Amino acid sequence: MQKTLSGLILLVLCVLLAGGCVPAPAPVEKTKAPVIGVIGKSVHPYWSNVEAGVQAAGKELGVQTIFFVPPKEDVAAQIQTLETYIAQRVAGIAIAPSDPLALEPFMNKAIQAGILLITLDTPPVEGSVSLAYIGTDNINAGRIAGETMVELLPEGGKVGVGRGSDTARNALQRTEGFLSAIEGSGIVPLSAYNDREDPSIALELAGSTISANPDLAGAFAIYAATGPAWITAIQDAGAVGQIKLITFDATSDIIHGIQKGVVAATIAQREYNMGYQSIQLLKVMAEKGAEAALVEMGAVDGIIDTGVDVVTAANLKEYEAALDAKGIPHEWHIP
Repeated sequence: MQKTLSGLILLVLCVLLAGGCVPAPAPVEKTKAPVIGVIGKSVHPYWSNVEAGVQAAGKELGVQTIFFVPPKEDVAAQIQTLETYIAQRVAGIAIAPSDPLALEPFMNKAIQAGILLITLDTPPVEGSVSLAYIGTDNINAGRIAGETMVELLPEGGKVGVGRGSDTARNALQRTEGFLSAIEGSGIVPLSAYNDREDPSIALELAGSTISANPDLAGAFAIYAATGPAWITAIQDAGAVGQIKLITFDATSDIIHGIQKGVVAATIAQREYNMGYQSIQLLKVMAEKGAEAALVEMGAVDGIIDTGVDVVTAANLKEYEAALDAKGIPHEWHIP
């Protein structure tokens, strides 16, 4: 009886509405966009480019993003932020671990909490819980830098090596690749020093290396913060053109160094892509599962290699044009 009465009421309503009787749409469940947190390594234009990629991906893919970097490399700050993201129950985390060994237990804590976690820029330890790595193949990038140095110094010579960490795998792998490429070439590398990504320490160490080695023929600056220090030190020593400098990254100070003839070449990473693809991968993982996402994103053995570009004075305009064509922002402009 109740069912018949309900049907009659529905029929009367349909007639009164005069538009026919159309079933009401199912209620739309209001859900917030997934939140993905990204943890970088230090305040620097390089990480600003990563953040730009993160924000662009978040906007275009409908994902809420949180981005954090400490003022300088700070493992404790990374751990604290990772713990915060875990407590906030974010959907995914991408982290560039300054000390992969120290971060691994906390990364595992995120995984155990059901949070998707990948690494970017800096590879994790072997056997890590990280579901994927997005960034540069650092051994190959270091090898490319070494091959470039061999071309610059066909007669060999003494070369300084500076980096911003003695624990981050990207620093160690770039050093490894560089040393393997110059082996047997007549190039003699000095022991790598660690400036801890501190600009004042970096300048002091670059300057003291030049002072202690008046016959220095070249320098390899492995981190983005190390290169600018070498630019200043070479200029202060009046050694522009004498010391062949190879740096990493294509930040404004490095590009200006190329224009001034201080930087012979820079190994430009694709940090904007690292940020963008990290969000993209985590979003696909959340939707389709980690394994399917890695296949869709073209990962090889859990790695998505974003590649590098060797930038010199000869191809600087072409490099900028390529960035512009892809819509990748940069703070410098070639007239």
